[in-house]
Amino acid sequence: MTDPTSQAGQKAEPRRYTAVEMRQAQRKVGRYGGCLMMALFGVPLAIVAMVVMAGLLGPVAGVLLVMVAVVFGFFYNLLQTSLALLIPSAILAALVYVIYRHYHLPVATASPEAAARFATEIARLNTLRLEAARDTRRRVMLYVPAGLALAICFLMMPSRGSSSGILAGWLFAPFLLGFGAAVPWLIALSIPGGRYAKTFKRELMPLLLRRYGELRYVEGAVPAVGDLAARGLLPRYDRAEIDDAIAGRYAGYELRLSELELERKSGKNNSTVFNGLLLTLAVDTPFLGTTMVLDQRRPTPSGLMPVRLEDPRFASIYDVYGNDQVEARAVLTPAVMERLLSMADGGDFFPPSCLVERDSITFAVAQTGTRLLFEPPSLQAHDAAAQLQHLEDELALVFRLVDAMIAMHVAVKPGGVMPAGTSFSEQPAVPPSDPSR
Repeated sequence: MTDPTSQAGQKAEPRRYTAVEMRQAQRKVGRYGGCLMMALFGVPLAIVAMVVMAGLLGPVAGVLLVMVAVVFGFFYNLLQTSLALLIPSAILAALVYVIYRHYHLPVATASPEAAARFATEIARLNTLRLEAARDTRRRVMLYVPAGLALAICFLMMPSRGSSSGILAGWLFAPFLLGFGAAVPWLIALSIPGGRYAKTFKRELMPLLLRRYGELRYVEGAVPAVGDLAARGLLPRYDRAEIDDAIAGRYAGYELRLSELELERKSGKNNSTVFNGLLLTLAVDTPFLGTTMVLDQRRPTPSGLMPVRLEDPRFASIYDVYGNDQVEARAVLTPAVMERLLSMADGGDFFPPSCLVERDSITFAVAQTGTRLLFEPPSLQAHDAAAQLQHLEDELALVFRLVDAMIAMHVAVKPGGVMPAGTSFSEQPAVPPSDPSR
């Protein structure tokens, strides 16, 4: 029997949310945000309409309508004030949380095998890591006081306006001081960490890719994604940027994996419309038709018809389209549908969208946040060996997703079997255990 005292002394693991739960939560937040925007724009119009109608009605009805308009106006002002305080509070809390997690992570250890395989590279990277950590501390001591000084100077500027404007300025003083400290702190963390991350990936990524096949690590090569945006797999964009890419042969298939960010112009600013992975697998037996698996929020692609699948959980997340109903159902086996829903469980991804057509399979896997992939974790809480272990776990998660792409091809290939070295089952993949996530 298990000792109850030992169970009580163990700290419970934090619950990992599934990719489906993350997508459902995102949609719920979107609905609530839409209702809030309607309230912000609709309530003033309703108040004006009530005042206008009050002049057209009798005196009693007019007075009642004006009273209702006053009540609406009171709650509208309360909502505006709450948002004015809540939004900067949420942003500042997120910045503080990022800094806190950076410095208060449990120290991770790597397996002896990972440390022994690349002992020379790990020793050199540890030297660079310590140099980057020292550089980070120097920059924090320089940037943070400068940011606080600027914030204080702004607060001490001669006030313009009434006494209520002065009160509002001091009301937001804690937020201004918080941003004056947090933003320079994050800048100080990012500059040395970014330089170390580039060296880390250039040193170790090619070595780690050898175990998966004839693959090479590529930097800065943007794939041609215009056609994918026109087809509807990716959103429309004005600018495409890539951070990392992997290209070559895996299990006998040509593969290209790109970490992609797409931006769209919105007035004078750019907004990110896609941030994640784009995987393209070339197959030797062409598909007869076209099958697209899209998130329910995406518009219907032209030239394709809806495909009905008998899986309510899958249908709650995806819409499926194709021009060959038989092939679409053959490609989307129950095991493949389960893998699409569960592959990103506990990680940084939403369930992937995909395009199956002719001689290729393309997956678009959006991230839940803005964290860069294949980056070493915290410089303070992880040595180079632990960072290597994390990178290996992250690559294993991605290549299990590639195995799901191969399974989609094998499902319609005559006599097709999964190649040696690949694995596929209905069990969800285990995500990397990085405490910083």
